[in-house]
Amino acid sequence: MRFGLALGGGGLKGAAHLGVLIVLEENNIKPDIVVGTSAGSIAAALYGAGLLPVVSTMESLPFANIFRLENYRLTGLPLGLIQGGTIEGMLKKALGSRHLSELSPLTAAVACDLMSGETVIYTSARPVKPLPPDMAMGGDVPAWQAVRASISIPALFAPYKIGSRLLVDGGLTDNVPADIASYLGADVVIAVDLDCRVVTNRAFRHAGEVLVQSLDIISRRNTTLALKLYADLVLKPIKKPVSFWDFGEFGTLVAAGAEEARRNLPQIRRLLGR
Repeated sequence: MRFGLALGGGGLKGAAHLGVLIVLEENNIKPDIVVGTSAGSIAAALYGAGLLPVVSTMESLPFANIFRLENYRLTGLPLGLIQGGTIEGMLKKALGSRHLSELSPLTAAVACDLMSGETVIYTSARPVKPLPPDMAMGGDVPAWQAVRASISIPALFAPYKIGSRLLVDGGLTDNVPADIASYLGADVVIAVDLDCRVVTNRAFRHAGEVLVQSLDIISRRNTTLALKLYADLVLKPIKKPVSFWDFGEFGTLVAAGAEEARRNLPQIRRLLGR
């Protein structure tokens, strides 16, 4: 039985994925396949590269500065408000030259082709089930490139080119990739959805927050359907709204992921026959 873990997008909320992974490791529950979209691709790459320490603070994350706007040079329109060079340097430093084929377990990152609208899956594996016509395999590439493409929030980060494809955030078409874990051969899929359905009348402080919220809205309907069809269990660690940029919440988010994983350990073990 192959266990697939699908890690969804959600900006800084992706810190919750680290808490989930830490608890699984502590309990010797190891996925065979980890598929990540956007922030989920960061967690998947950290895990696959063996770079997942017991993370509890923002500063202990190998590329924490990805989330700090002050470290970027704004480029202006049309391709993106934030230049990609800084983020690429951080990813290269953390992940080195490792290709996805060098990560363990099998790791995949999800992006979206800006021209065709296809969901593009970057991994060293081949699908064991036929992909739908709006999905394509991107192949085995350096892990940092796959993550760079997957986190390219439209209009905020400039799109990233791999081969002939111009790529943006995978959350646009597949924000919690439970379906992709299944296509890659997972028999049991556990998904981590960072969405929080609690609505508040919070004020938006800048365009970045508007863009992130818009992406969440766009992806929500497709996510609900994919989880219903492909996920055997959905973990939802985020219980209250969190700003994409609220770095002070990082440790709280790691703890929230850990708490959600611990709460669901009995069901996880049942699903995996343990």
